[in-house]
Amino acid sequence: MSLLRKDFLVDIEKEVFLLGILAKTLIASGINSSNTIIVTVSTDYSSFVGQYLRHALSFNGEICDGFGIDVPYPDESWDDDYDSAMVLAFETNNYLFSEGKKLLFVEAGVIRGGNYKYVTDFLKLHYSNTFSTLTMFENIGSSYKSDFVGEYYDDKIQDLTFWWEVFNNHWRS
Repeated sequence: MSLLRKDFLVDIEKEVFLLGILAKTLIASGINSSNTIIVTVSTDYSSFVGQYLRHALSFNGEICDGFGIDVPYPDESWDDDYDSAMVLAFETNNYLFSEGKKLLFVEAGVIRGGNYKYVTDFLKLHYSNTFSTLTMFENIGSSYKSDFVGEYYDDKIQDLTFWWEVFNNHWRS
């Protein structure tokens, strides 16, 4: 008999609450728009995270610089299209790197860790910028361990599910 995983449902209130805590942690660590560029990994899932933090890390009236990259879904693999799109995103925003800012990669959830590993390995090969990683939710079994984590969960017994994944049909009625 297989164990059924229960939904680990993240409602909008929890998402905003955790983002507030993470923003305060980053600011207390000296991270803000004067020294950081936010790179949103998996823009379809994580854009809210990236945009919230870009605003929250504003400093002296300046929003935090940032851009996004798309990564493969769990049932996909990195291929030439994903690689080309990532290279283009970094090349397009390369002008930001000349200021010596640190990169902060942000994701809504790190399940297996493969995308963070791939992206950070790419950065180490092609750029000299230092970086940190942040996620709102990280699976305790993830192969990648983020620097900043809002909350841990266990993917073996919980299926990370965001409010909009189950709530979106409401808007169609």
